[in-house]
Amino acid sequence: MAIYFKQKLDNSTLDSLADFICGDDQVRYPEYRSSGYLTRFFNNVGINVTHNGSTRKWWVLNLLQQLTLDDVEKTVLRLVDIREYKADRGKLEIATKAMNDILFMENMRVEFNGRDPIIVSLKMTAEPIIQVKEKIDEKSEEQFLKKDFDNNDIAKIGIELAVENILKDRINESQQCLAHKAPLASVFMAGSTLEGLLLGVAAKYPKEFNQSVSSPKDENNKVKAFQYWTLDNLINVSHEAGFLGLDVKKFSHALRDFRNYIHPFEQAASGFTPNEHTAKICLQVLNSAVADLIEAVKNKKV
Repeated sequence: MAIYFKQKLDNSTLDSLADFICGDDQVRYPEYRSSGYLTRFFNNVGINVTHNGSTRKWWVLNLLQQLTLDDVEKTVLRLVDIREYKADRGKLEIATKAMNDILFMENMRVEFNGRDPIIVSLKMTAEPIIQVKEKIDEKSEEQFLKKDFDNNDIAKIGIELAVENILKDRINESQQCLAHKAPLASVFMAGSTLEGLLLGVAAKYPKEFNQSVSSPKDENNKVKAFQYWTLDNLINVSHEAGFLGLDVKKFSHALRDFRNYIHPFEQAASGFTPNEHTAKICLQVLNSAVADLIEAVKNKKV
């Protein structure tokens, strides 16, 4: 019988829990769970299921919607249990922050009784629980948009010629979309181009990318093949390996978030409606990444 949860969790809460469990966003969540890892995770909780090979997020969400309140509670507590992360306190800290962001929707939060996680209700307060902060503050955004990248030429990065030509076309197309008042298309094109650029650089410098601490691993702790890396993975490792500066990494994650709204249901849920200004920021992010990559490649020894 559930100790802390007294009523069914909201669907938005369950959806966020599914994201947490899958761990695709490795900035926000501490562990990426592949198919085999998902099966093992739920089995460790005491839920006898086996992932059937379908899309991980929707499989997990469907499972959570069918679980008893007691099993949902056990799942939540396991996600903030130090034993799930083999005593890695850094991962536990990330997990706790992410879980508290999710449980805020239920007016609850995680605390600890020694090693053991417990769930408590948020107290009534006249002060806001969180201070909303934009991903890109106005001053940084203004300075960022003023940067000049007229001399950018992705040919200087030295990726495969066929891919280079496609990426050049996509950059031009993204600019054309913006000029013709199609900001959403411009954002999506900029995001896909950034992913292509970083993947091309990873293919050119496999040692630097594969040996990065942030490189994504499978259930056997082996680095995944590049075609299975997410844009999130590519951004983080590109920064860690010295190809992207810290500011470009930050802005690139903002572009990644915007690009993810290519899925209509996610866009509808978020209420995201890009305008011309949003598209300009995204194109500037792409230009900044190109500039950083050109400079990094110039200083690298192949």
